[in-house]
Parts: sequence; structure tokens; C-alpha cells
Amino acid sequence: MPMLSGRPVRFLAAGGMVLLAAMMARTMADRRGLALGLFAFVFFGTVFAIGVLRPDSVRRWSVRHPVLDSAVIVPAVFVALLLIPVLPWWGAAVLAVVVGLIGVPLMVRRRRAPLTRQPGRPER
Repeated sequence: MPMLSGRPVRFLAAGGMVLLAAMMARTMADRRGLALGLFAFVFFGTVFAIGVLRPDSVRRWSVRHPVLDSAVIVPAVFVALLLIPVLPWWGAAVLAVVVGLIGVPLMVRRRRAPLTRQPGRPER
């Protein structure tokens, strides 16, 4: 059975990701208002579409910019926390910044750590 690949499939997948981002934004707009719904759409639509359309470029950029790549967690956590109805938007922003201040350095350090596995030796 032939595998589907190539540019048309990527554009279809990107369209699906943008549709998913639109559904997430609709949920956010219903719960938190139009401005935060638009923020969710722009953030997730951009991340999803670029990841599907240019995965190799994203991978290379991620290797060259580990801090910025790790910092993507901050807006993602912010949007996720906004789905908690009792949490005010500014509380979600503060918690997202705290997660970023703790998580980004840990992720960068983990990515820059040398590999402990040596080629030719089995893992334990």
C-alpha cells in the first residue's frame, strides 16, 4: 500500500491542524472572551502549521535555539491554564511565567547535557 507523502498531504495536514487550533480557540473564546480566543488561535495555529509544513526546518531551528525552543512552554501553559474557569487570566500569566522560569533552564540544561550512552555498548 503506497504511503501518502509530499506537499499536498502536508497542506492537508496543516489545514487539519489549523482547524484543530480554531476549535481550541472557539472553546477559549467561549470561556474567556474573544481576545484570548484569538491569542490561542494565533499561537496554536502557527505552531501546528509550521510544524507540519516545515518539520525539518523546525528541527534545525530547535537545535540552533534551545532557549527559544524551550520557551514555547510559557504561552502553551498560559493557554492551558486559561481553561480553568476559576483562575483569572493574570493568575494564569503569573503561573505560566513561574513555570517558564523553572522549566526553561531545566529543559535547556537537559538538552545540552552530553549523552551518557556510548556507541557499541548496550544500555542497562
